[in-house]
Formats: sequence, C-alpha cells, structure tokens
Amino acid sequence: MKKLSLILSFILAICLLCSCSDSEKADNGGDGGNKESLVGAFETVINANEYILYQNVFYNDMASDYVGKEQTKIGTFAKVYDRYNDVTRYYVWGYYDQTKCCDWQWEICPDGLSEIPAEGSKVTVKGTFTASDKALDKYWLSGTTVSVDSEYAGKLYDVNMCFMSATLERVQLVNMQNYPDFFEGKTVSAYGRVFSLTHIQHPYYDSTWTQEFETDVTVPAIGTPVTAVGTYKSGVIADCVLEQTSAY
Repeated sequence: MKKLSLILSFILAICLLCSCSDSEKADNGGDGGNKESLVGAFETVINANEYILYQNVFYNDMASDYVGKEQTKIGTFAKVYDRYNDVTRYYVWGYYDQTKCCDWQWEICPDGLSEIPAEGSKVTVKGTFTASDKALDKYWLSGTTVSVDSEYAGKLYDVNMCFMSATLERVQLVNMQNYPDFFEGKTVSAYGRVFSLTHIQHPYYDSTWTQEFETDVTVPAIGTPVTAVGTYKSGVIADCVLEQTSAY
C-alpha cells in the first residue's frame, strides 16, 4: 500500500509509471461509438528510477538523504482537493513501468507558482526537496518552477480523478467519501475496473478502494477498465457514463 494511502488511513483512524494512450469507445447505451471520448488522450510518464527513489524516501527512511537537494521531475500534473486540511494539493506523477500497476508522485509546494497548468498536462517541475508539516507526506518540492511540455486541452470536470495516479485517486476518494456534502453536485471523472453493476474498484489491487455509481447505460463486463463521468450525489457518481479505456 502506498504511503499516501497509509497516511489517509491513519487520519481516518484517529478522526474517525512514458506512454501515451487513447481512451477507447465504450457501449454507452448503444451510441457510445459516435460520441467524443469523455476523457481524451493524455500523456503519462514511465520512470523506474523515480519509483525507486519514491520507495527509498517514503518506505526505506532515506528522506533525510535528499532534503535540501535540487530535483527535476517530469510527469503528469494533478490536483487533489484535501478537505481534511481545506487545501488544494498539486502533484507530478508517473508509473514505474508499462504495466502501470505501480505509481510514484511528488507533491509540489504551491507558494510562488505563477501559473497552474491544466490537469493532465505533461510537466517538468524543478525545485528543492523540503521537509514541511504542510505537505501531506511531510515532504514536498519547494521553490518550484513548472513548465508545460504538452498541455492537456480536453474536457475537464470539477474533480478530475482521471488525471491522478491510482494512489492520488484513492486520496481524493477518501476525502469525497468522508465529506460528501462538500462535494455534492460537483461533476467528477474517475477510473478503475468494473467491480459490479454499481461499483468500480482500484484498477489493480483488491480491497484498496471502491466507488459506487448509478447509470442507465450498459455496464461493461466485470474487470473491464473504464472511466466513469457523472455528478457526485450522496456519495455516488450519479447519471454516470462509462467508457472503456486502456489509459491506466
């Protein structure tokens, strides 16, 4: 289980991998093949060294070896709304390898950011690895500059989980499922594999997370990777349109 997920689980207990893939058309009630893709193609980055570094920092207690050092990270840009702390968090992330089962993500300190890229954009982030109590995992990149290598220009929603690593999507879902009133009525995009006729699940790991949806369209077979787009209502992605995907 990834470090961010462990921290969110701990909070709840107290308070309560480079490839470019096109989304495939799904059977959306029989006319999905004629519709524009819900979540267009966006670029993801494969970097095994970043994953190894991520593991060393957050699992092997080597963070102190990197504090104060300049870092350059190339990956997908994502925003996560952390309702627990009432802040928007910014990340650059990617996959370990082409299987896309393991991801890495580095939080970006927002101070000094002159422009926020569109979610799903491929970016280059330069900054200093810094210890901070304000960071979700207590470390982030500060004094950062963010340059856009390729800007995502497709449709965006209020909560864009389709541009998050599976770890970050888990973090966002924990916030949404524990503060449903705050997210009520917001448009959302999510992804996962079909778990049942009413739920999607983490794309690779059992029992990591599930999210309920309600839809009038044909649900693909169990295990099919999908994007799910709709409106968040009472903890459910309602009026949901499902689309098969190979992006994750």
